[in-house]
Amino acid sequence: DKQNIVACVYSSEAGVWSKLISAPLPNPFCYQFMGVHPVLVGDSLHWFINCGLHKILEFDLHRQILTVIPGPLDEFPVGISQILVMRAEDGGLGVLFKSDCNVQLWKRKIDCDGEASWVLGRTFDLDTLFSLNSEEIKYMVILGLAEYNNTVFVQTVVGHFTVQLESLQFKKTFETNIWNLHQPFESVYTGETSIGGGGHNGAELLHNA
Repeated sequence: DKQNIVACVYSSEAGVWSKLISAPLPNPFCYQFMGVHPVLVGDSLHWFINCGLHKILEFDLHRQILTVIPGPLDEFPVGISQILVMRAEDGGLGVLFKSDCNVQLWKRKIDCDGEASWVLGRTFDLDTLFSLNSEEIKYMVILGLAEYNNTVFVQTVVGHFTVQLESLQFKKTFETNIWNLHQPFESVYTGETSIGGGGHNGAELLHNA
């Protein structure tokens, strides 16, 4: 609702939902960016929520607590901007912020007193990386994130690219300039299959990209 954000957890083992878990919103104009999946860091899921300021919704699955935490920036700079919650290089919580063609990678640090702060890590320019001219960099958009491989999908007018954020290696994947959100699949499992005696064997990992 406009005052609180609410969640509950379903247990497939018990076949029941948990009690409602809620947290107050910073203001009544918050909403979640649709089409962006949460990122699992430790025992917590994280979403970016738009509240006029950068905020991140953290859901601790172990303790079943919802918390709204501040992001690294107070406001969007002028220009075409995007922000994605991601895993940092050290495995902690990170944020990718893109303003026009410039990309900033932020990391959340916790000190010995439990105080949290954001530290700016690496920055790079997508237009320089792709060697695109000023006309070709128009409408450059990040379409999705493969969180375990730290790879983003980027649309440009000359096609779609993947960029591995640690190595900055990239490759063109499509020639199309059609805009659409991407939902990468990084692991594919078989379903459980029946074996003799009425039992089942476990799901099998077919591919882990």
